[in-house]
Amino acid sequence: MSDDRRRPGQHESRRDEALGRWIADEVHPFCEPVRAQLERAGLGRRGLRTGADLAKLPVTELADLGDGRRHVLEPTAERIRESAGIGLRGRLLVADVLGRRDGFARHDIDAAFKPVRWTADPHPAGTLFAGSTGTDLERLGALGRRALAVSGVTPSDRIVCTSEAVGVGALQLELGARDAGVAHLVLDPADERVIEAAAPTVLAGTAATLERAIGAGLPTSVRMLIVHLGSTGGGDLRGLRRRSGRPVRLWWAPAGVRAAWATCEADHLHTWPEHEHLEVVDDAGQPTDSGRLVWSAVGWRGSVWLRVALGPHGRVDRSECTCGRTTPRVLGAARAPRRASATAGPRP
Repeated sequence: MSDDRRRPGQHESRRDEALGRWIADEVHPFCEPVRAQLERAGLGRRGLRTGADLAKLPVTELADLGDGRRHVLEPTAERIRESAGIGLRGRLLVADVLGRRDGFARHDIDAAFKPVRWTADPHPAGTLFAGSTGTDLERLGALGRRALAVSGVTPSDRIVCTSEAVGVGALQLELGARDAGVAHLVLDPADERVIEAAAPTVLAGTAATLERAIGAGLPTSVRMLIVHLGSTGGGDLRGLRRRSGRPVRLWWAPAGVRAAWATCEADHLHTWPEHEHLEVVDDAGQPTDSGRLVWSAVGWRGSVWLRVALGPHGRVDRSECTCGRTTPRVLGAARAPRRASATAGPRP
């Protein structure tokens, strides 16, 4: 069964199954800022077992993460011995007995926990850096493959992605295309002559880049546009559809999320419930039908944060989409209260 078409409740049960073990074995032992957050809330190492338990933590503002670089998993021998999962503790013990601590550090720690790829996502309060380990990149590639399928991209397509599209969404598209076996080219900078010669069937980039491409004349081979939006939102998607005469799919990655969400043929923005927990709260941090979008990581290594207010407002629909997928969808984010224009979400 496709991960995007599981029966109601299965997404949440798979997430909860991974959440408690991940918090207890990796996050609480190895991420000092999140460990302090859990201790202040009285949850400790094992008090957070389901997505519902996350509501016991206060909402964190993006600005309170600083640049994000402290929020990474950093295993030390002391922390591993004290509270890591039994498998990692056992491997450290064997390494110490055999005098192979250096090999343990390379193969069991660096290979699993060292961030090897960073993305920088600007937002109204600054820039948030997110680090990804090798396993995170594999996960991002799998989610990129799923996002391409959600958007209707097939292995027979050819994608050109312009380098102006930065951040996690562009990386996810590149890794997902590789994972799905879709031919793709990243252009730096965007050059209309090269785009014409490449004859892509899918052109991806920021709204501004795609506007320029439309103004210069799209190649007749292009059948679809993919718009990358970060936390600042923006972009007249209806206008892009009208002026290009092509379907337009949105990939939206507000600063703070670890993978971009993607729209389907019904223009609904699908999320990744096994890899994140998404809430809607009011200004007091209480659950509500329409309000602030609050995001928590599930299962990621590298950078980790819990209950972060993303900035945009919206709703989350957990019913089955008309496209047949059962993953939760973000709705109405474009109708966020506009204290500043940069907080606005996408405009599908």
